[in-house]
Amino acid sequence: MQGIITVDRMKSAEHKSAENGISYLRLMENAGCAAAVSIQKKIDIRGRYCTVIAGKGNNGGDAFVVARKLFENEALVSVILASDLPTTEESREMLDRLLRLGVEVIPYDPANKAAIRKIDAADLIVDGIFGTGFHGEIDPSLLPLFQQINHCVAAVFSLDVPSGVNAVNGQAAEDAICADFTVSFHRRKVGTFFDPARKFTGEQESVEIGIPETFGEPDAFLIEESDVFGTLKKRDPAAHKTNHGHLLSVCGSEGYAGAAVLSAMGAARIGVGLLTCTSTPNVLSLVNTRLPEAMTLSLSHTDEKEMDKRLLSALDGKTACLIGCGMGRGPVQKETVRQLLSEGECPTILDADGINNILTDINILKQAKAPVILTPHMGEMARLLGISVKELQQDRIAKARAFAAEYNVILVLKDSVTTVIEPGGTCFINQTGNAGLAKGGSGDLLAGMISGLCAQGYSPLKSAVCAVYLHGAAADRCAKRLSMYSMLPSDILEDLARIFAEKGL
Repeated sequence: MQGIITVDRMKSAEHKSAENGISYLRLMENAGCAAAVSIQKKIDIRGRYCTVIAGKGNNGGDAFVVARKLFENEALVSVILASDLPTTEESREMLDRLLRLGVEVIPYDPANKAAIRKIDAADLIVDGIFGTGFHGEIDPSLLPLFQQINHCVAAVFSLDVPSGVNAVNGQAAEDAICADFTVSFHRRKVGTFFDPARKFTGEQESVEIGIPETFGEPDAFLIEESDVFGTLKKRDPAAHKTNHGHLLSVCGSEGYAGAAVLSAMGAARIGVGLLTCTSTPNVLSLVNTRLPEAMTLSLSHTDEKEMDKRLLSALDGKTACLIGCGMGRGPVQKETVRQLLSEGECPTILDADGINNILTDINILKQAKAPVILTPHMGEMARLLGISVKELQQDRIAKARAFAAEYNVILVLKDSVTTVIEPGGTCFINQTGNAGLAKGGSGDLLAGMISGLCAQGYSPLKSAVCAVYLHGAAADRCAKRLSMYSMLPSDILEDLARIFAEKGL
């Protein structure tokens, strides 16, 4: 897995490096040199007009180093100071070195036609204005500069983070730099993987700048194909159905039979050996029609105590339990969730109404005997935390980590970019998937896939990570086949099967 880092951890890594003899000036020189090498791998800069735009902080210092290195390698370099002169000692030193070479340096002003001409004539623009330090909005005096960069025909390289993008939470100013390439220092920054930030980064690459691994350990990891298919095992030729687990699905209600069907189909297609679905007769009739492989247990009894007794009895011998997809809300459902969590001894996955039914008593989670996976979308997560979605977006990773730790659960936080967080704080970010998943039933399918892997004996964390990746990867293939407009959650299962077939599973 590729490690990524938060802004705070990056600052700490730089500080520790400085304490151990790798000065901030050395790190700046390394960063600028590495970025210049990255640029030259993509573009032949000799004789090309390169305009480097530098801010007053350390990102500007990195830009001065890039300008010097491009100049030394025969580029026609001009530097534009986006605002004031450098404010840090390291940046001032790098500007002095640049000036001693005779490189043209121009202060920016909307009325300064020389600066405007340099941007318009550039073959290549290097954005070193803000870096990771940006938050809030762009100063109005700089808006013409940002708008001009975004409308030019030159290739745009941003240093570390496109200026105007918040590297902590992924928020972005309206006129943030829309880079063609982003060269990240040491590791890519967590916030750049979330919307809207990821629309501005272009092709991302990380470069080493001399920070020892022990000082800059990753805060999170990107889920990659090799991680998934390095985890999933080929079937033993001598195996039988009970070798691949038995999932109990407590899903569906009148009007929401489809949720039970989709989650069951997801579990079946991802390879669970046995599947028992519990719900009302009408729901189970549809389950049997769409998935005859599933076994069913009717819970239509009017005697709630007898119903609960049958449901708890059904847990015997199960290797995982899925609760919530379309189950409805109310005191009976809440008590069902509580009993299954407190009595069950197999991993339990709570989705949709499984989560909604405990909103008024989240401490039910602390009664669980076995591992629990929660799969909330951003709205459900915000309700769990008692905050707005906007507040959650400001620092989703920190808030999700705190919740996972307090309630000892694995969180699958669903959004345009889905994140998996385990109680110890390790975070996994998924990059597969597309807007075609923004349809009812996609979450039910994912919950079934996670549950199906869990039932087969994969650890809850690996089940969540693998299912999230596969769900998105199958959706990406499905979108190419049917379009994001027309694809349905149930269509994804065909593409999932084809992925497995191509991998020989």
